[in-house]
Amino acid sequence: MADYTRNRMFFASSTTFMLAVAGYMSFSLLWHEPVPLFWRIPLTVLLLLVSQTITGMRLLVTFRPNLPLRLMRAGGFISSAFMVLSWLVLVRDVVLALTLALSMVIPGTEHATDTVFNALVSVPAELSMVLFSFAAAAFGMARALAIPSVRRVEVPIRGLPPELEGLSIAHLSDLHIGSTFTGEWLEEVVRRTNALEPDFTLITGDLADGTPERIGRFLFPVTGLRARFGVAVSVGNHDYYSGLRSWVDTWRKWGLTVLANEHREYHVRGRNVIIAGVTDPCAVLFRSLDPSLGAPDTRKALQGAGEGLRILMAHRPGSAEQNAALGCHLQLSGHTHGGQFFFLFPLVSRMNGGFRSGLYTAGSMPLYVSPGTGMWGYVPMRLGVAAEITLLTLKAAPQPPARA
Repeated sequence: MADYTRNRMFFASSTTFMLAVAGYMSFSLLWHEPVPLFWRIPLTVLLLLVSQTITGMRLLVTFRPNLPLRLMRAGGFISSAFMVLSWLVLVRDVVLALTLALSMVIPGTEHATDTVFNALVSVPAELSMVLFSFAAAAFGMARALAIPSVRRVEVPIRGLPPELEGLSIAHLSDLHIGSTFTGEWLEEVVRRTNALEPDFTLITGDLADGTPERIGRFLFPVTGLRARFGVAVSVGNHDYYSGLRSWVDTWRKWGLTVLANEHREYHVRGRNVIIAGVTDPCAVLFRSLDPSLGAPDTRKALQGAGEGLRILMAHRPGSAEQNAALGCHLQLSGHTHGGQFFFLFPLVSRMNGGFRSGLYTAGSMPLYVSPGTGMWGYVPMRLGVAAEITLLTLKAAPQPPARA
């Protein structure tokens, strides 16, 4: 991940946040009776070190590009278990706080309060939380690393011409090749996608976690994707972190259609279909890149496009309503990983304009947010949401009844 050091704000803030989480966890789990005093300091240090697994893996990959994949997966397992444990600690502390609050307003509940505290604030209970975290991380990681299944979704579009009824789009997103997923995994994804025989195959960003020199051979199978009318790619934030200029040049050398604030027009069954793609908002952090890879600009992406069905690829879903107002008929996005863990669903929705996973209506336009085909390798775990290869089939939306 060669360019993580350039994204200094993200690098520093995520490191600080994880240290704060570890500090809270150590205070909650360790600094009380009956945890022996001589265990508290070494276990606190261990928690602080574990909290920096993601940061440590970033640094290792930056300076040791050929880091073995098994080491990456071990780091991902540790960080996943840490995430689950932090959530368990928070849930337990909320239960304890509510119990204490109820004891203050309801007389005669002191004994029940003591029972709850003795049960939850104990060495066996805390060891059980740790063991459960490892088990959940193993289960979630197995789900994340599996070849995703196909999800079929019908997408209603207002005013869809009859000739385009049934148009099919295979939607892939967030492959994240290099940090956890290999070329063999991608080859099977390509095989399953091609078996759908789609009219278009569209990839909405975050293809790469690593430079072309390091992981190019792993990502090359993406060139095997086939579709009746075209295969196109837009870019995501991790593609910027991984050296976007090099990747765009590499993808185009491989023969892929890369749409960065631009579009392509296709003649489909006598109708015009415009496939457009925008860049990612993180472009503002990479000022050394040429203007063609600058901030996302839907107007520029559609400039000069003729009349027809307009499909926009935008890695992040948050600007969907604005894109609908600019004349797009369908937006495809990713980025959210579907929330990844069920306890993060509300936070991920809030951070992405209310969009997390699935089919939405944004203004007058349908928006489909992929939960991801792959997964960011530093926390490769899925609990409550599955990865998917999405097959979208367009259909005409019912006309609203005429007003009297």
